[in-house]
Amino acid sequence: MPIGVCGGVLPQPIERAKPDATTPAIAEREEANAASNERAWYHEQSGRRARRSSMEDKLPLLSRWALRRRWVGSRVATALALAMTGAGCATTPSSASASNPPTGALLGAAPVAGQASPEPQAEAPAAAPSGAAPNKPNNAGPGWLGVELAKREGGEPGVLIRGVMHGSPAERAGLSAGDVVLSIDGVNVARPIELHDRIVNAGASSRVSVGVRRGDVTRLFAVELEGVPDDDEVMRKTYVGSQAPDFGSLETVQGSVTPSLPALQGRVVVLEFWASWCGVCHVMAPLLNGWHDRYSAQGVTVLGVTNDTVEVAGRTAGQLGMGYPLASDGSGSMLRAYRAFALPTLFVIDKHGKVRDVLIGYSTPRLREIETLVRKLIAEG
Repeated sequence: MPIGVCGGVLPQPIERAKPDATTPAIAEREEANAASNERAWYHEQSGRRARRSSMEDKLPLLSRWALRRRWVGSRVATALALAMTGAGCATTPSSASASNPPTGALLGAAPVAGQASPEPQAEAPAAAPSGAAPNKPNNAGPGWLGVELAKREGGEPGVLIRGVMHGSPAERAGLSAGDVVLSIDGVNVARPIELHDRIVNAGASSRVSVGVRRGDVTRLFAVELEGVPDDDEVMRKTYVGSQAPDFGSLETVQGSVTPSLPALQGRVVVLEFWASWCGVCHVMAPLLNGWHDRYSAQGVTVLGVTNDTVEVAGRTAGQLGMGYPLASDGSGSMLRAYRAFALPTLFVIDKHGKVRDVLIGYSTPRLREIETLVRKLIAEG
Protein backbone atom coordinates (compact mmCIF):
# COMPACT_ATOMS: atom_id res chain seq x y z
CA MET A 1 0.00 0.00 0.00
CA PRO A 2 1.25 3.49 -0.69
CA ILE A 3 2.71 5.22 2.32
CA GLY A 4 1.81 8.71 1.13
CA VAL A 5 -1.03 10.14 -0.89
CA CYS A 6 -2.27 13.67 -1.44
CA GLY A 7 -6.00 14.04 -1.97
CA GLY A 8 -7.82 16.77 -3.88
CA VAL A 9 -5.52 17.47 -6.81
CA LEU A 10 -8.23 19.61 -8.36
CA PRO A 11 -11.59 20.60 -6.99
CA GLN A 12 -12.22 16.91 -7.71
CA PRO A 13 -14.35 14.07 -6.35
CA ILE A 14 -14.15 14.53 -2.57
CA GLU A 15 -16.26 12.69 -0.09
CA ARG A 16 -18.55 14.73 1.94
CA ALA A 17 -20.14 14.38 5.35
CA LYS A 18 -23.75 13.30 5.17
CA PRO A 19 -26.63 13.52 7.64
CA ASP A 20 -27.51 10.33 9.45
CA ALA A 21 -30.76 8.39 9.28
CA THR A 22 -32.33 10.56 11.96
CA THR A 23 -32.57 13.47 9.54
CA PRO A 24 -34.41 12.00 6.52
CA ALA A 25 -35.66 15.35 5.26
CA ILE A 26 -32.12 16.72 5.08
CA ALA A 27 -30.91 13.50 3.49
CA GLU A 28 -33.61 13.62 0.83
CA ARG A 29 -32.78 17.24 0.05
CA GLU A 30 -29.05 16.50 -0.19
CA GLU A 31 -29.69 13.63 -2.57
CA ALA A 32 -32.07 15.68 -4.70
CA ASN A 33 -29.47 18.44 -4.92
CA ALA A 34 -26.84 15.92 -5.96
CA ALA A 35 -29.05 14.57 -8.72
CA SER A 36 -29.95 18.02 -9.99
CA ASN A 37 -26.26 18.93 -10.23
CA GLU A 38 -25.43 15.75 -12.17
CA ARG A 39 -23.32 14.34 -9.38
CA ALA A 40 -22.81 10.63 -9.22
CA TRP A 41 -23.09 8.23 -6.29
CA TYR A 42 -20.36 5.62 -5.93
CA HIS A 43 -21.34 2.68 -3.79
CA GLU A 44 -17.98 0.96 -4.08
CA GLN A 45 -16.17 3.89 -2.53
CA SER A 46 -18.01 3.68 0.77
CA GLY A 47 -17.03 0.09 1.27
CA ARG A 48 -13.41 0.94 0.64
CA ARG A 49 -13.48 3.58 3.34
CA ALA A 50 -14.60 0.95 5.85
CA ARG A 51 -11.15 -0.63 5.60
CA ARG A 52 -9.15 2.51 6.22
CA SER A 53 -7.33 3.87 9.23
CA SER A 54 -8.61 4.28 12.76
CA MET A 55 -8.42 8.04 12.23
CA GLU A 56 -11.30 7.70 9.85
CA ASP A 57 -13.38 5.94 12.49
CA LYS A 58 -13.29 9.18 14.46
CA LEU A 59 -14.72 11.16 11.57
CA PRO A 60 -18.49 11.16 10.97
CA LEU A 61 -17.88 10.62 7.26
CA LEU A 62 -19.25 8.06 4.86
CA SER A 63 -19.74 5.05 7.06
CA ARG A 64 -22.93 4.65 5.06
CA TRP A 65 -23.05 7.46 2.54
CA ALA A 66 -21.00 7.30 -0.62
CA LEU A 67 -21.53 10.56 -2.46
CA ARG A 68 -18.49 11.71 -4.41
CA ARG A 69 -18.84 15.36 -5.33
CA ARG A 70 -18.18 16.25 -8.93
CA TRP A 71 -16.21 19.27 -7.78
CA VAL A 72 -15.50 20.97 -4.50
CA GLY A 73 -14.24 24.49 -4.13
CA SER A 74 -13.74 24.73 -0.39
CA ARG A 75 -10.54 24.09 1.48
CA VAL A 76 -12.51 22.40 4.25
CA ALA A 77 -13.77 19.62 2.01
CA THR A 78 -10.30 19.06 0.58
CA ALA A 79 -8.81 18.95 4.08
CA LEU A 80 -11.30 16.24 5.04
CA ALA A 81 -10.25 14.21 2.02
CA LEU A 82 -6.60 14.61 2.99
CA ALA A 83 -7.31 13.39 6.49
CA MET A 84 -9.20 10.36 5.23
CA THR A 85 -6.47 9.29 2.81
CA GLY A 86 -3.59 9.75 5.24
CA ALA A 87 -2.16 12.34 2.93
CA GLY A 88 1.32 13.71 3.21
CA CYS A 89 0.33 17.15 1.92
CA ALA A 90 -0.60 19.83 4.38
CA THR A 91 -2.00 22.38 1.95
CA THR A 92 -4.35 22.53 -1.00
CA PRO A 93 -4.02 24.41 -4.27
CA SER A 94 -5.16 27.96 -3.80
CA SER A 95 -5.68 28.44 -7.52
CA ALA A 96 -8.17 25.61 -8.00
CA SER A 97 -11.00 26.92 -10.06
CA ALA A 98 -14.59 25.90 -9.66
CA SER A 99 -15.17 26.90 -13.25
CA ASN A 100 -13.69 23.65 -14.53
CA PRO A 101 -15.55 20.81 -12.84
CA PRO A 102 -14.66 17.31 -14.05
CA THR A 103 -16.82 15.99 -16.85
CA GLY A 104 -15.67 12.38 -16.81
CA ALA A 105 -17.02 9.65 -14.57
CA LEU A 106 -14.80 8.02 -12.01
CA LEU A 107 -15.06 4.58 -13.54
CA GLY A 108 -14.55 5.64 -17.10
CA ALA A 109 -17.88 4.85 -18.74
CA ALA A 110 -19.55 7.59 -20.72
CA PRO A 111 -22.22 9.29 -18.65
CA VAL A 112 -25.76 8.33 -19.50
CA ALA A 113 -27.52 11.65 -19.82
CA GLY A 114 -31.00 11.24 -18.47
CA GLN A 115 -31.66 8.01 -20.30
CA ALA A 116 -35.33 7.22 -20.03
CA SER A 117 -36.61 3.69 -19.61
CA PRO A 118 -40.19 2.46 -19.90
CA GLU A 119 -42.03 2.44 -16.61
CA PRO A 120 -41.63 -1.08 -15.14
CA GLN A 121 -44.61 -3.09 -14.02
CA ALA A 122 -45.15 -3.66 -10.34
CA GLU A 123 -43.83 -7.20 -10.61
CA ALA A 124 -40.71 -6.17 -12.56
CA PRO A 125 -38.19 -6.38 -9.68
CA ALA A 126 -36.99 -9.96 -9.72
CA ALA A 127 -37.38 -12.13 -6.68
CA ALA A 128 -34.36 -13.70 -5.05
CA PRO A 129 -33.76 -17.31 -6.02
CA SER A 130 -34.36 -19.93 -3.38
CA GLY A 131 -31.37 -20.46 -1.17
CA ALA A 132 -30.06 -16.95 -1.72
CA ALA A 133 -27.96 -15.62 1.12
CA PRO A 134 -29.78 -13.15 3.39
CA ASN A 135 -28.77 -9.52 2.91
CA LYS A 136 -26.97 -8.87 6.16
CA PRO A 137 -23.36 -8.20 7.08
CA ASN A 138 -21.04 -11.19 6.97
CA ASN A 139 -17.54 -11.76 8.26
CA ALA A 140 -15.88 -11.52 4.85
CA GLY A 141 -16.00 -7.72 4.77
CA PRO A 142 -18.18 -5.35 2.75
CA GLY A 143 -19.36 -6.38 -0.69
CA TRP A 144 -18.28 -4.66 -3.89
CA LEU A 145 -20.07 -4.57 -7.24
CA GLY A 146 -17.82 -2.23 -9.24
CA VAL A 147 -20.28 0.20 -10.82
CA GLU A 148 -20.86 3.94 -10.93
CA LEU A 149 -24.39 4.88 -9.90
CA ALA A 150 -26.65 7.86 -10.44
CA LYS A 151 -30.13 8.76 -9.31
CA ARG A 152 -32.65 8.73 -12.14
CA GLU A 153 -34.23 11.97 -13.21
CA GLY A 154 -37.88 12.76 -12.69
CA GLY A 155 -38.29 10.38 -9.79
CA GLU A 156 -38.33 7.32 -12.05
CA PRO A 157 -37.91 4.01 -10.20
CA GLY A 158 -34.61 2.22 -9.99
CA VAL A 159 -30.96 3.29 -9.97
CA LEU A 160 -29.03 4.09 -13.13
CA ILE A 161 -25.69 2.37 -13.81
CA ARG A 162 -23.51 5.04 -15.42
CA GLY A 163 -20.37 2.94 -15.70
CA VAL A 164 -19.05 -0.57 -15.08
CA MET A 165 -15.45 -1.14 -14.03
CA HIS A 166 -13.35 -3.52 -16.09
CA GLY A 167 -12.79 -6.82 -14.28
CA SER A 168 -15.48 -6.12 -11.68
CA PRO A 169 -18.21 -8.51 -10.48
CA ALA A 170 -20.73 -6.39 -12.37
CA GLU A 171 -18.85 -6.79 -15.65
CA ARG A 172 -18.47 -10.54 -15.22
CA ALA A 173 -22.19 -10.88 -14.51
CA GLY A 174 -23.06 -8.97 -17.69
CA LEU A 175 -24.26 -5.65 -16.28
CA SER A 176 -23.75 -2.66 -18.59
CA ALA A 177 -23.73 1.12 -18.52
CA GLY A 178 -27.29 2.31 -19.07
CA ASP A 179 -28.91 -0.56 -17.16
CA VAL A 180 -31.40 0.41 -14.48
CA VAL A 181 -31.21 -1.64 -11.27
CA LEU A 182 -34.70 -2.23 -9.87
CA SER A 183 -34.03 -4.68 -7.06
CA ILE A 184 -31.41 -6.53 -5.03
CA ASP A 185 -32.45 -9.97 -3.80
CA GLY A 186 -36.08 -9.11 -4.52
CA VAL A 187 -36.05 -5.87 -2.55
CA ASN A 188 -36.79 -2.74 -4.58
CA VAL A 189 -34.09 -0.06 -4.69
CA ALA A 190 -35.11 3.47 -5.61
CA ARG A 191 -32.01 5.42 -4.63
CA PRO A 192 -28.27 4.83 -5.03
CA ILE A 193 -27.74 4.71 -1.27
CA GLU A 194 -30.26 1.89 -0.97
CA LEU A 195 -28.44 -0.15 -3.58
CA HIS A 196 -25.13 0.69 -1.93
CA ASP A 197 -26.30 -0.53 1.47
CA ARG A 198 -27.68 -3.78 0.07
CA ILE A 199 -24.41 -4.58 -1.69
CA VAL A 200 -22.14 -3.59 1.18
CA ASN A 201 -24.21 -5.48 3.75
CA ALA A 202 -24.40 -8.60 1.57
CA GLY A 203 -20.64 -8.85 1.98
CA ALA A 204 -17.74 -10.16 -0.05
CA SER A 205 -18.12 -13.60 -1.64
CA SER A 206 -21.91 -13.39 -1.42
CA ARG A 207 -24.19 -14.16 -4.34
CA VAL A 208 -26.90 -11.59 -4.96
CA SER A 209 -29.77 -11.44 -7.42
CA VAL A 210 -29.93 -8.15 -9.33
CA GLY A 211 -33.16 -7.22 -11.11
CA VAL A 212 -32.40 -4.95 -14.07
CA ARG A 213 -34.38 -3.04 -16.65
CA ARG A 214 -32.52 -2.98 -19.97
CA GLY A 215 -34.48 -1.15 -22.60
CA ASP A 216 -37.96 -2.70 -22.61
CA VAL A 217 -36.85 -5.94 -20.97
CA THR A 218 -36.57 -6.83 -17.31
CA ARG A 219 -33.79 -9.30 -16.58
CA LEU A 220 -32.33 -11.08 -13.59
CA PHE A 221 -28.55 -11.28 -13.04
CA ALA A 222 -26.74 -13.42 -10.48
CA VAL A 223 -23.65 -11.60 -9.23
CA GLU A 224 -20.83 -12.98 -7.10
CA LEU A 225 -19.62 -10.02 -5.03
CA GLU A 226 -15.98 -9.37 -4.18
CA GLY A 227 -14.24 -7.62 -1.34
CA VAL A 228 -13.60 -3.93 -1.80
CA PRO A 229 -10.32 -3.38 -3.68
CA ASP A 230 -7.81 -0.77 -2.61
CA ASP A 231 -7.21 2.38 -4.64
CA ASP A 232 -4.26 0.95 -6.59
CA GLU A 233 -6.25 -2.13 -7.54
CA VAL A 234 -9.20 -0.03 -8.68
CA MET A 235 -6.92 2.01 -10.94
CA ARG A 236 -5.22 -1.10 -12.31
CA LYS A 237 -8.58 -2.72 -13.05
CA THR A 238 -9.66 0.42 -14.84
CA TYR A 239 -6.54 1.12 -16.91
CA VAL A 240 -3.98 -1.69 -17.13
CA GLY A 241 -4.12 -3.42 -20.49
CA SER A 242 -6.15 -0.59 -22.05
CA GLN A 243 -5.01 2.12 -24.42
CA ALA A 244 -3.86 5.17 -22.49
CA PRO A 245 -6.21 8.16 -22.74
CA ASP A 246 -5.11 11.03 -24.93
CA PHE A 247 -3.13 13.75 -23.19
CA GLY A 248 -5.31 16.54 -24.51
CA SER A 249 -3.96 20.06 -24.71
CA LEU A 250 -0.90 20.57 -22.50
CA GLU A 251 1.46 23.50 -22.13
CA THR A 252 5.16 22.71 -21.92
CA VAL A 253 6.77 23.82 -18.66
CA GLN A 254 10.25 22.50 -19.33
CA GLY A 255 11.99 19.94 -21.52
CA SER A 256 12.09 19.40 -25.27
CA VAL A 257 9.53 16.59 -25.32
CA THR A 258 6.27 17.20 -27.17
CA PRO A 259 3.69 16.38 -24.49
CA SER A 260 1.30 14.30 -26.60
CA LEU A 261 0.68 10.56 -26.73
CA PRO A 262 1.14 10.17 -30.53
CA ALA A 263 4.47 12.00 -30.34
CA LEU A 264 5.67 9.52 -27.71
CA GLN A 265 4.74 6.34 -29.60
CA GLY A 266 7.70 3.97 -29.61
CA ARG A 267 8.94 5.16 -26.24
CA VAL A 268 8.17 3.92 -22.74
CA VAL A 269 6.42 6.69 -20.81
CA VAL A 270 6.50 7.13 -17.06
CA LEU A 271 3.70 9.62 -16.49
CA GLU A 272 3.49 11.36 -13.11
CA PHE A 273 0.65 13.55 -11.90
CA TRP A 274 1.92 15.98 -9.28
CA ALA A 275 1.36 19.44 -7.79
CA SER A 276 3.50 22.15 -6.25
CA TRP A 277 1.60 21.88 -2.95
CA CYS A 278 1.95 18.09 -2.67
CA GLY A 279 4.68 17.15 -0.21
CA VAL A 280 4.73 13.49 -1.25
CA CYS A 281 5.29 14.59 -4.84
CA HIS A 282 8.38 16.45 -3.65
CA VAL A 283 9.72 13.16 -2.26
CA MET A 284 9.05 11.47 -5.61
CA ALA A 285 11.01 14.05 -7.63
CA PRO A 286 14.57 12.79 -6.88
CA LEU A 287 13.56 9.23 -7.81
CA LEU A 288 12.12 10.38 -11.14
CA ASN A 289 15.21 12.48 -11.76
CA GLY A 290 17.24 9.29 -11.40
CA TRP A 291 15.02 7.38 -13.82
CA HIS A 292 15.23 10.23 -16.30
CA ASP A 293 19.03 10.27 -16.11
CA ARG A 294 19.40 6.48 -16.36
CA TYR A 295 16.77 5.55 -18.94
CA SER A 296 16.00 8.50 -21.22
CA ALA A 297 18.77 7.51 -23.63
CA GLN A 298 17.29 3.98 -23.72
CA GLY A 299 13.89 5.11 -24.94
CA VAL A 300 12.11 6.17 -21.75
CA THR A 301 10.32 9.48 -21.28
CA VAL A 302 9.56 10.63 -17.75
CA LEU A 303 6.82 13.26 -17.95
CA GLY A 304 5.32 15.16 -15.03
CA VAL A 305 1.87 16.71 -15.49
CA THR A 306 0.37 19.22 -13.09
CA ASN A 307 -2.71 21.39 -12.88
CA ASP A 308 -0.50 24.25 -11.68
CA THR A 309 0.11 27.14 -14.04
CA VAL A 310 3.25 27.13 -16.14
CA GLU A 311 4.74 29.84 -13.91
CA VAL A 312 4.03 28.01 -10.64
CA ALA A 313 5.17 24.66 -12.03
CA GLY A 314 8.38 26.15 -13.40
CA ARG A 315 9.19 27.87 -10.11
CA THR A 316 8.55 24.68 -8.15
CA ALA A 317 10.64 22.63 -10.57
CA GLY A 318 13.57 24.99 -10.02
CA GLN A 319 13.21 24.82 -6.26
CA LEU A 320 13.07 21.02 -6.23
CA GLY A 321 15.64 20.45 -8.97
CA MET A 322 13.18 18.54 -11.16
CA GLY A 323 15.18 17.74 -14.29
CA TYR A 324 12.66 15.76 -16.34
CA PRO A 325 10.08 17.17 -18.81
CA LEU A 326 7.05 18.85 -17.24
CA ALA A 327 3.72 20.05 -18.65
CA SER A 328 0.77 22.01 -17.34
CA ASP A 329 -2.78 20.71 -17.69
CA GLY A 330 -4.50 24.01 -17.00
CA SER A 331 -7.97 22.80 -17.93
CA GLY A 332 -7.70 19.65 -15.83
CA SER A 333 -8.99 17.53 -18.73
CA MET A 334 -6.04 15.13 -18.69
CA LEU A 335 -6.18 14.69 -14.93
CA ARG A 336 -9.84 13.80 -15.23
CA ALA A 337 -9.21 11.41 -18.11
CA TYR A 338 -6.64 9.57 -15.98
CA ARG A 339 -8.68 10.07 -12.78
CA ALA A 340 -5.66 11.34 -10.90
CA PHE A 341 -7.80 12.37 -7.95
CA ALA A 342 -5.01 11.69 -5.44
CA LEU A 343 -1.38 12.69 -5.78
CA PRO A 344 1.11 11.55 -6.73
CA THR A 345 -0.28 9.10 -9.29
CA LEU A 346 2.12 7.28 -11.60
CA PHE A 347 1.29 5.55 -14.90
CA VAL A 348 3.60 3.35 -16.97
CA ILE A 349 2.72 3.33 -20.68
CA ASP A 350 4.45 0.97 -23.10
CA LYS A 351 5.78 1.71 -26.59
CA HIS A 352 2.39 0.91 -28.13
CA GLY A 353 0.46 3.31 -25.92
CA LYS A 354 -1.00 0.75 -23.52
CA VAL A 355 -1.07 1.25 -19.74
CA ARG A 356 1.04 -1.40 -18.01
CA ASP A 357 0.91 -0.31 -14.36
CA VAL A 358 -0.50 2.37 -12.06
CA LEU A 359 0.65 3.51 -8.62
CA ILE A 360 -1.06 5.92 -6.26
CA GLY A 361 1.14 7.50 -3.60
CA TYR A 362 4.69 6.58 -2.69
CA SER A 363 5.61 2.96 -1.96
CA THR A 364 9.25 1.88 -2.10
CA PRO A 365 8.49 -1.80 -2.92
CA ARG A 366 6.02 -0.83 -5.65
CA LEU A 367 8.42 1.70 -7.12
CA ARG A 368 11.06 -1.03 -7.35
CA GLU A 369 8.52 -3.16 -9.22
CA ILE A 370 7.77 -0.31 -11.58
CA GLU A 371 11.46 0.28 -12.32
CA THR A 372 11.83 -3.43 -13.08
CA LEU A 373 8.84 -3.16 -15.42
CA VAL A 374 10.36 -0.14 -17.15
CA ARG A 375 13.57 -2.07 -17.81
CA LYS A 376 11.51 -4.95 -19.21
CA LEU A 377 9.53 -2.63 -21.48
CA ILE A 378 12.75 -1.09 -22.80
CA ALA A 379 13.78 -4.54 -24.06
CA GLU A 380 10.42 -5.22 -25.72
CA GLY A 381 9.97 -4.52 -29.40
